[in-house]
Amino acid sequence: MGLRKVLIGLMVILFIGYALYYISPLNLFLSTSESLDKADKELINSSEYINRAINLTEQRQYDKAREMLKEAENSSRSAKMYIEQAKAENISVEPYEKGKNYLDKLIICIKDITSVIELTEKGESNDAVKYIDKFLSEFRELEGISSDIIKKYPALAEKLNIKKTMVNLKPLKYDSQDFKDEYIRKKTAPLPPISFDGYTKEFKWKDHLGKKWSFEVKISERKYEKCKNLSHEVKDDEGILNFVTDKDAQINEIAEWFNNTYSNREDEANCILSFVQECIMSIPEEDIEYFRYPIETIVEGGDCEDKSILFVSIMKAEGYDIALVTFPYHEMGGVALREELKRVKNPEYRIPSYLFSIEAGLEDDLSKGVISEKLKIVFEKNSFPLSDSATVTSKRKGEWNINDEEKFIIRRKEEELKVYYSPLSEKKKGYYLCETLERDFKIGSIPEEYKEMKYNVLVIPS
Repeated sequence: MGLRKVLIGLMVILFIGYALYYISPLNLFLSTSESLDKADKELINSSEYINRAINLTEQRQYDKAREMLKEAENSSRSAKMYIEQAKAENISVEPYEKGKNYLDKLIICIKDITSVIELTEKGESNDAVKYIDKFLSEFRELEGISSDIIKKYPALAEKLNIKKTMVNLKPLKYDSQDFKDEYIRKKTAPLPPISFDGYTKEFKWKDHLGKKWSFEVKISERKYEKCKNLSHEVKDDEGILNFVTDKDAQINEIAEWFNNTYSNREDEANCILSFVQECIMSIPEEDIEYFRYPIETIVEGGDCEDKSILFVSIMKAEGYDIALVTFPYHEMGGVALREELKRVKNPEYRIPSYLFSIEAGLEDDLSKGVISEKLKIVFEKNSFPLSDSATVTSKRKGEWNINDEEKFIIRRKEEELKVYYSPLSEKKKGYYLCETLERDFKIGSIPEEYKEMKYNVLVIPS
């Protein structure tokens, strides 16, 4: 009897379970979610057709690319039908609607840029500019839609490959705007054509606090070649300023990415410094000095001055007051921060720069406000001749200021007098040194061999 009751009880439980399954809200959701499953598949299909269209455009097969875009539109329409079915059944469809809106806008952008690429290749610049205006307008909307999905629905963004697609398209935005600006300015044709060709760089590194970061950027072939074809001649220090391209759209894109790292300025600056140290390949000095533009350095790597120029370009785009600091056979970046450093004890805060030492016996003349002939001879021997109008003053014991066409400071250090060059004295600010070539140096720390070396500071104008 006991066994029979147990079996009957089990049968009753199974019967009730089956009944609950067929009438429960969960089952109702599962049965109607077939609409969203189908919508999901159509969205993925549409995304794949778009990717094929991009690949065909890269291969210059424009008609076939447009055929793929028509297939993408058909899949998007099917997705809309399934989304509407799900909506009628009171199922939440917001992510699917967002995905469809993104794909629809992306299809329009790819149509436009395909026409731009085809027309610039043929040298039909006037017609290309018309499509560029349309592309840039649609792409601005696409950036907003994609950013919203990445933030709210990361799983959907990954499924539709949104991040990768936007990385691939952003250089086309920069090149299209550049192409248009050139055409309006020069009214000449043909201009260098626009294409999907370029160099994709994925950067992964650990910063000064051991935190892991990563991002991806693509440099177009057009932008890279334009930089290669610019003048690389540097006749004097001021010529180096031409290589600091903080206004470049792609440098600004990189700078904006660092906005999301640290709110503290020192830590943000150190994060940028660690990026340049870790991610940009260091290459040996060349026999003939060759300065690279930041875009070239991102693609090729660079030596000390190239990496320093890239660093200060990003820093300046990010709003920092920066400088380039030149040692014999070495270049570093410099950054002025409002606060004292907390990451490095006794940081290298370089103002003024040490030049050479003089005899302690000259102190008496300096204290009397006299620039002796002997002092002039020492300065001239060290390639810093003083004029007859040079004067010397002293505001504190053991320190003298020499005012001439250039300004110098002389300080008593133990048994000798040290002469310093003060290029920034009027600005009343100093620049913490930033070693960009070697790894693991934080802002304000530098390789030991440079600590007593003569150097020069080139301030990058605001």
